[in-house]
Amino acid sequence: MSYFHLEPEVAGELGEDTVMDTDVHPPVVTRLQYVIQDWLGDEILESTPCFVVTEHLAGLIGAAGLSGYRLASAEVVLGEDAEELAGGPVDLPKWQWLQLTGTAGSDDFGASANGSLVVSQRALDVLRQGALNNCDIEPL
Repeated sequence: MSYFHLEPEVAGELGEDTVMDTDVHPPVVTRLQYVIQDWLGDEILESTPCFVVTEHLAGLIGAAGLSGYRLASAEVVLGEDAEELAGGPVDLPKWQWLQLTGTAGSDDFGASANGSLVVSQRALDVLRQGALNNCDIEPL
């Protein structure tokens, strides 16, 4: 099976309410707040070391029976300048935290040694059913 390294759109940053242990690498996050500043519309976003997906994409991932991930709740909010940067109101979908539990190159979802996202061809096919216009995708 083929595997790919993905660099999803970075539309914001981890918020003040994120709880993260930075004494380990990659850092371990136990509570996630993702603050969107400048979202271009992709359904998977990143702010190292975390990934969030829209509920739409989360449903597709769950229905496909993929391995190597867990979905958890995340607080995703608009930053102070988000609507100004977007040129008007932003209709934000609901989001889920995509936690990587698998082994890169073995499971459908996994993290590389530096914490970046690695997915199988099967997982990539599912992700492409959502908006991925600003995600860099490279074969492993």
